[in-house]
Amino acid sequence: MEEEVKQGIFFSPSLKRPDITKENNNFRSNYMKRLMISGALLSLMACNAAADVTLKLVPKSGVKQVEVTSVLISNMMTARTPADLKEHKETVAVKGKETKFKLDEDGAARYDISLSEDKHVGFFAAPGENLTVNVTSMQPFTYTVSGTPLMDGITELDAKLDPIAKEYNTLQSEGKMNEETHKRLVSAYNAAAKEFFASHKDSSAGAYAMTKLEGDDFLAAYKELGAKAKESIFFPFVENQYKAIERQQEQEAKQKAMQSGDVDAPAFTLKDINGKDVSLSDFRGKWVVLDFWGAWCKWCIKGFPALKEAYASGKFEVIGVDNRDSVEDWKAAVERFKLPWVNVYNPADTGQELLSAYGVSGFPTKVIVSPEGKIANITVGEDPEFFNILNKLIGE
Repeated sequence: MEEEVKQGIFFSPSLKRPDITKENNNFRSNYMKRLMISGALLSLMACNAAADVTLKLVPKSGVKQVEVTSVLISNMMTARTPADLKEHKETVAVKGKETKFKLDEDGAARYDISLSEDKHVGFFAAPGENLTVNVTSMQPFTYTVSGTPLMDGITELDAKLDPIAKEYNTLQSEGKMNEETHKRLVSAYNAAAKEFFASHKDSSAGAYAMTKLEGDDFLAAYKELGAKAKESIFFPFVENQYKAIERQQEQEAKQKAMQSGDVDAPAFTLKDINGKDVSLSDFRGKWVVLDFWGAWCKWCIKGFPALKEAYASGKFEVIGVDNRDSVEDWKAAVERFKLPWVNVYNPADTGQELLSAYGVSGFPTKVIVSPEGKIANITVGEDPEFFNILNKLIGE
């Protein structure tokens, strides 16, 4: 449950590899963000082998060796590319049911023990700590990490949250999710996280619980966080999320102010699929939908059929603005999804300026621009209501 828009690279502190889509969907955006930004981080994170961890395996696990990867938390806070993480990897031989290895001596780190391609154990630790990783089952894969207040608390909270997330994931993957069930699961997830935080305000586990909250709930908890929690090795993740939420709320306020009908749509000129310049001003006198998307964004892609159907009316133009893809991936996606409208590329190195100008806080974001060049509506997420708004504006 987390943020889709990356400011540089926003790292989620999640420990588990998610099995649901990461894209947000209007009302579902915040819940999906937390379940989602987890995915972006885990694809980049790793752990390092060093000293004071005991790995216990079940009999006949079949595991002969594990790969231990570590990334210093300090690097995670500043990295803008995977290379900046400076991850350290080490292969550790497994002898019998119990194996020991050392923690990274350079500082607090996020660790990942890879037992196989799809079986990973994640935890946080600092030099001098002693932890036990107890793999209780290989199929289904289950484990606990204990030995520090932080990891004991994470284990306790995840035991409450995981069943809710699992139910959500299952219903989502099977296409059985409806609005009522979604609201029930979101409410249960948030209530469990808030209840846990209320009793752990002054502990490292409380800092972890905070990252399961969002928006005003997160900001309220931030004010109540105790001194011990602020001294936790996990607190940098809290600080990162605090800054991200502030940015998001600023963007949302900006979007709201921009939809008065009197604000000029920010001008831009970008290259189309053939390398020619395309400017928003080229479309003056027509209704225009700016579709901010990316080939990595599943909800963006899921919205294409409905947008194509509406576009076929010929009553408005669409400018698809690709973000955070390589040029090759962008062109391949335009071809693969047969996007019939004008498609332009927003370069990663300079693209944040345009996103900020339109207050883009998530993907997809659709902006309706009037024939006079004014912003008429901004919709974040794949929301069917967008087309009702569009029809009303263009007079259908």
